[in-house]
This record gives sequence, structure tokens and C-alpha cells, in this order.
Amino acid sequence: MLTPALKASACLLAISLLSFVADKRTLADCSVTINAAKEEGVVSPNIMGFNIVYCYEGDAAWQSGKGTAAKAVAALGARQLRYPGGTVVTNYHWEHPTGQGWSDRWSPTFDASKNAKPSEFMDIDEYLGVVKTLKTEPLVGINMGSGMKYNRVQDGVAEAVRLMKHCLKNGVKVKYYYLDNEPYQPDANFTYTAEQYADAVNTYVPAMKQVDPNIKIIVNTHPNAELYTNTLLERAGKNIDIVDVHNYWKHKNATFENWKAEGLMKHRGVIPYNQERKVFEKLFAEAGYPNIKLAILEWNIGPFGEGHTPPTEAQAALMVSEQFTQYIQSGLFMATFWPLTTQSASPSNNRALLKSKADYKTNKIYDMFNLYKDVLGQQQVASTESVTNLINLAVKSNDGKTMWVYLINKQQDQDQLNVNLTLDGFAAKSVSGTGFDSLNDSAERLAVRGVKADIIDATHYKVAIPKNSFVKLTFKQ
Repeated sequence: MLTPALKASACLLAISLLSFVADKRTLADCSVTINAAKEEGVVSPNIMGFNIVYCYEGDAAWQSGKGTAAKAVAALGARQLRYPGGTVVTNYHWEHPTGQGWSDRWSPTFDASKNAKPSEFMDIDEYLGVVKTLKTEPLVGINMGSGMKYNRVQDGVAEAVRLMKHCLKNGVKVKYYYLDNEPYQPDANFTYTAEQYADAVNTYVPAMKQVDPNIKIIVNTHPNAELYTNTLLERAGKNIDIVDVHNYWKHKNATFENWKAEGLMKHRGVIPYNQERKVFEKLFAEAGYPNIKLAILEWNIGPFGEGHTPPTEAQAALMVSEQFTQYIQSGLFMATFWPLTTQSASPSNNRALLKSKADYKTNKIYDMFNLYKDVLGQQQVASTESVTNLINLAVKSNDGKTMWVYLINKQQDQDQLNVNLTLDGFAAKSVSGTGFDSLNDSAERLAVRGVKADIIDATHYKVAIPKNSFVKLTFKQ
């Protein structure tokens, strides 16, 4: 039994501990410093793009740029729509689209009775109508796989030339053409060695540049650079302007638990995404082609894989927000998210932008992208943090009057980070904040909430960020 004196001592100790905990909560656990004068390059307008899979996109949703899906994409400020999609391009014949995305009408066993109705897919003229209405940068694929598979290479080249002329005739000057998709994969219409793919590039590009010498050619290399890229550059580098690498984070193992455990998300578990551009573009330069740029024309968290718990929509939105933030940090020139829509009603639908099976209702990932549309074409500035696993990005408006700061807290050792934020060289008169976390499991849209930033003075602020959450702060002069 405690004596009165011991009871009093225990009570005082408890009060002291509570006071210590309360005081600790009021202190900043870390700091982020923004240097507004240190500009790090423009956020490329081409970094927020999406993939159209032509055989999935019916006329009603698009209406040549006036339908539900088109309006949703336009509202994000998307600058590029890749057409006709990924591996389907290796079977796609633009003059005679079938809607059978993974079947080739040049095949002797092709079954035309399975063709979709024209209203059920997007043909080239409908795509060009979308481009003109939305004023997006066209990004068009060339089918080289059919020619290789069926020994009709010159027919394939002629088909590509006619496509270019058709676009020009319809008033659309396509600058960016990508040649086949994932040519190294067994599910491509023709699976190339690096040597075969390079030689095909050398066959197609001269003919295409006779139509328009100013086009930019995009090739798709193996994500493991050592297997494919050096050979591709050595044999065809003179005909390449952009190299495309596909990033599906932790393919077949993309769980929320793995995201929390990894620290910075990494390409193939090795290179943080914010360093990937430098690594690949250094490789291009060492091969003698310092002007070749990196693009990522398919990216997302990967499929979840058998036996794994798929992320919820909100978790997927948070995970993808980090991947996208790292791409912006890196100065990446071009990226197109995959997929725009999905035909699946399974949890894999959580990874898509829109739900085509539900009248193109937006997924939570859509609302996440909406939080970035302000910064396209604006100036990234230097941003540093005092702790790991607090992803941060700072972007200044071109007129110098607005600063956007993005913070993603994936520190797992405490429930909340209290951040001291310093804006060097930017004296704000007001600040507002929005954010979301991984806990919103409702069927409704992403639960974007208000975030309060405490003002210390004109350049110093404090903000509390819960674990596994996203914050966007907007500072105005």
C-alpha cells in the first residue's frame, strides 16, 4: 500500500510526464527549408499525361473531345494522351481498326467476326478530334510489330507514312511518335532482340522523316538498362530523340505495407525515382547522345499480385502521389500514366484514373492528380528536409507571386510530424492548405480536407502532418 507521501510523489511524476508529452507535441520534429531564389527548372507541361487504349474507349464517353471522359481529362490540365495505347499498338492498323486490341488483322487466323462495333472504340479521326478540342499534345504510336512478324516490313513502313500524312491532312501536326511498345516482352506482337529493334528503328525513321523532318522519335527500352539500352543506342542512337522506360513499382507485389517499408520508392528497387532521369540520361550521354531525353510512357504502382492485399483507393492515391512527386523532382520531361481507364471491376480498378464500367466516375487517384495541375509549366525551386521519408517539393509560379509546397509523410516511427517550414526569399501574406490521408475507405471521392499552417512570421510556418498523409500548401504574396 502506498503511503500518502508516495501517492503524492507518484501523482507529481504522472503530471510531469504528461507535461513532457504535451510539450513534446508542441515542438517541431523536423524542418523543411525552401530556397525560392534557387530555381531548379520548369515543371514540364508534358509530365501529366495519360494512356488511351483505343479498343476500350467508346464514342459516347469521348465525343471527339466533348464527352464525359474528355471533360474529366481536360479538367486536370492533362497535356498528352498516348494513342492507341500500349501493346495494342503492335497489332494496330489505323486504316482498319477492329476493336480487337490484341489480335492482328494481318494474321492468317484473324477472325473478323469478332470485330467490335465502331462506336465501341476510338479510331484515329476520333482521337485527332479529341486532340484538337482539348488542345493536347498528340502522342501517336507506330506499329512495327506486324511487319516484323509477317515479313511485311515495307508494308508497315508505308502504313506509318500514310498515318503521318493523314494526321497532317486533318490539321494535326504530330510531333511525338513512339515506335512499338515493350518490344522485349513476350506478349508483344513481335518480340525483338535489342539488335532487331534498333534495326527496325533505322528502317522506319528515315521514311517518316521524309514526311516531316521535325518529328521526335520515341523508343521503348528494357527497364533494366544493361540488357537493352546500350545496344539500342549503339545501333540506332542517331534516329532516337527520346527513350521511354516503363515503371510499375513492385510489379505483382505493390502493397501498402511494402510502400511504407521501402522509404523512397525506387525503380527496380535500386534507383529512387527522383534520380532515375539522371542515371539514364548519363548513360545516353556516355553513348555519345547527350541530347536524348528520358520519358516514362507507362507508370503506376504495379499490379498487386496473387495472395496480396490490394491497396485501397486512398492508399493507391497516396502511393502514386509519391511516385509523381519524385518524377517532378527529377525534372522528367514526359510521362503518361497507365491506365486511364480499366475494364476490370476488381480491386485493380483502384489503380486507374477513371472507372469506365461506372460511367467514367473518377477514382481517388484522379483527385490526387487534380492537386498538381497548378504547377505544370511553373518553376521548381530548391527544397531540403531534415529527416528521411518526408518527401517534399516546392514550385514557384512564373510571376513569382505564389509558392506551392507538397509534403508526403511516410515516416513510420511516430503518428505525426510537426514540421518547421522556412521560405527563404519568399515573404507570403497568406497560406492555405489541403491534404488527404490513407484512411479514407469510402466509395466517394478522395476526402481532401483543409490543413492549417501556423504562421510564425512572414517566412516561417509550422504544420502538423499525420503519418501516411499528403499535404499541399499554397503561399500567396
